[in-house]
Amino acid sequence: MRVFVVGGGISGLATAFRIRERFEKRGAPLDLRVLEAEDRLGGKIRSEQAAGYLMEWGPNGFLDSKPHTLSLCRDLHLDRELLPSDPRARKRFIFSRGRLHRVPETPGAFFRSPLLTVRGRIRIVKELWAGVTPVGSDTSVAEFGRRRLGPEAVEKLLDPMVSGIFAGDPQVMSLEACFPRILELERQYGSLVRAMVSLMREHKRLRRAQGRARQGDGSALSHKAAPAGPAGPGGTLTSFAGGMEQLVAALAKSLDRLVLTGSPVLALLPERSREGAVSWRIRFRREGEEREEPADAVVLAVPAYQAAVILASVDSSLSEGMRAIPYSPIVVVGLGFPRQDAPGSLDGFGFLIPHAEGTPVLGSLWSSSIFPARAPEGCVLTRNMVGGFRNPWVVERSDAELEALVTGVLERALGTPGKLAFRKVVRHPKGIPLYPLGHVQRLKDLDARASRFPGLYITGNAFRGVALNDCTREAERIAARVEEDLLGGTQSPQ
Repeated sequence: MRVFVVGGGISGLATAFRIRERFEKRGAPLDLRVLEAEDRLGGKIRSEQAAGYLMEWGPNGFLDSKPHTLSLCRDLHLDRELLPSDPRARKRFIFSRGRLHRVPETPGAFFRSPLLTVRGRIRIVKELWAGVTPVGSDTSVAEFGRRRLGPEAVEKLLDPMVSGIFAGDPQVMSLEACFPRILELERQYGSLVRAMVSLMREHKRLRRAQGRARQGDGSALSHKAAPAGPAGPGGTLTSFAGGMEQLVAALAKSLDRLVLTGSPVLALLPERSREGAVSWRIRFRREGEEREEPADAVVLAVPAYQAAVILASVDSSLSEGMRAIPYSPIVVVGLGFPRQDAPGSLDGFGFLIPHAEGTPVLGSLWSSSIFPARAPEGCVLTRNMVGGFRNPWVVERSDAELEALVTGVLERALGTPGKLAFRKVVRHPKGIPLYPLGHVQRLKDLDARASRFPGLYITGNAFRGVALNDCTREAERIAARVEEDLLGGTQSPQ
């Protein structure tokens, strides 16, 4: 069987790894190739070492509360290289009304927090009696939040959460597509407040049971991460000593000669027999020459806008559907300081900023407080996100202008601008895919169109989750489908 995976980012590499793994377990022959247009692998995952600082261009890590990336690391023999974030990094802040407010981690702390006004906190109590979202309705994150939590909670809690994950606008983002777990909890418990209390009680019971087990026969219970709460998602943010690119390097080493960089795909050419069966030819450029080769299956693991170009030769409606998926522009501004001249103590994870504060700076992550050795001895590193769906103009600003924007916010939030020792600016004009209202239906339509072409598989963070855990989960799902379709006798996971 001949399989091509198009795209050498985390989605493509992880999918290729899982496909090969499944064929090897079956003892089935496989001719596998990964085609990457660029001269390097990893897509937006890039960990740059400069002047003693380790600067992430893309994802800062992944949460250990989901099994898929952890399983991939174990299978790559990277499990001993995992680097959990500092426990103190659980402290997260929101910059509102001219000061930092720590995001409370328990219901009691939440109702004592000055992050929301007394009126705003009282409004949240009414959430206990709000109606459950009808099944099948496509509601925005903001609409859902106003109905259940009130407008102040939307402005100061949901807005920065959405901008922190998607760099998007909660007014247009689909709740079902972006945060399906929230809908699940609402339907299971009838209330987000009840859900939060129940999950925290469950976690406490588990911790007590683990304590009794340790005091007894020493047997270990299976790990279960802390549940998601108001302070952020559940689990511990995890990376590697060498940064997230260490995962890309391990995948590249495992796949080795199966990966061809500098090999852009120009077109896919489906061919139907008289009986209706579909076969494929893939046209790509390699070492300055155009090549065309047959394939039994093709996995597209590139951004949606690139998939649109490749699919133009397959199906115009499929291509246009891909092209319609929007992306948020984002600029990463890394700023390093001598510790004694830092803007503040940087004790915690960092802070997010509601759009109502009137700045294009979305937030600041304190990289050297989250993970060790991200800055030289005696220095600190901040990783600041600027732009997003509502501020696309920032990608055109100069490095100096972006630096001034960020240092101005740091001064307002932390007291002083700091004495700068390091600056690195990375622009992503199409940085993070957005899931606006209608995204779930768009996926159904795209799946229906793609199903007309057996042997074609489409994956990546533009569809069913933008996080790294989502990409590695989808890699397993797509690999199972390829195995089932080409070899038969397996059940594809849902």
